[in-house]
Amino acid sequence: MQTDKVRLSGDHEGRREALKQVEKFSAYLDLSKKETMRIQLLAEETLGMVETIAGSFVADFYLESTEDSKCRIHLMARTEMDSQKKQELIAASSKKQNSARKGFMGKIRDIIENGLYSVDEVGALQTEYGGGSLMYANMGMMDPEMLSAQSAVYAWSLKHYKDSLEREPGKKEEVSEAWDELEKSIVASIADDVSVSVRGDMVELTIEKKMVRS
Repeated sequence: MQTDKVRLSGDHEGRREALKQVEKFSAYLDLSKKETMRIQLLAEETLGMVETIAGSFVADFYLESTEDSKCRIHLMARTEMDSQKKQELIAASSKKQNSARKGFMGKIRDIIENGLYSVDEVGALQTEYGGGSLMYANMGMMDPEMLSAQSAVYAWSLKHYKDSLEREPGKKEEVSEAWDELEKSIVASIADDVSVSVRGDMVELTIEKKMVRS
C-alpha cells in the first residue's frame, strides 16, 4: 500500500494533509494504537525537520508498506538554485552555531542541506561533541563501491553510522555523547533504519520501521 504524495515546502505548506495520509495509512493496515502512534511520531519528526531546512525547495512526502511488513516514510526533495543563492547558503551553513544543529534530526537536516545546496563544496559540516568533533556525515556514508553508476551519488544510513561509531578509535568521550544523542532521539530509537541518498538535484530521506499489526 502506498499513500498519496503530499507536496511540502519551506513555508509549512502540506503538513496537515501529510498527517492525514499517516492516519489513512494506519487505518488501512489496521495497525495497533501503539504502532500508529509510533509512525505518527516518525512522520511528525520528519515534517518538523523539513520546516527547519534553509532556502527555497519543494518535497514530496508519502508512506508505503512492504511485503515483509515494513513501513517506509519517504521524503523526496529538490531545489533549483542559481550560483549566487547557492554560495549564500553555503556561507550561511558553514557559519551555523553548534546549537542550531544539535539532535539527531538536526544532523539529518544538515546532510539533506548538503545534498540540496552542495554544501560539500566547502567541506562536510561537523558536529561538535564536548570540544571534539565527529564527521557524522562521512561516518554514515555507504561504501562508494556498493553504489552502481545509476544509483545515488552518495548515500548515508543510520546503520552505517552506528557501525562507524563502534569502530571509531581514540574518541571515547565524543562517541559516548553520540550514542547518548541517538538514545534520546525519537527517530533513532523507533526506526530500524534512516537513510539519505542524493541523485543529481534530488535528495531522498527514507525512514524504515518494522510494523506490528493489530
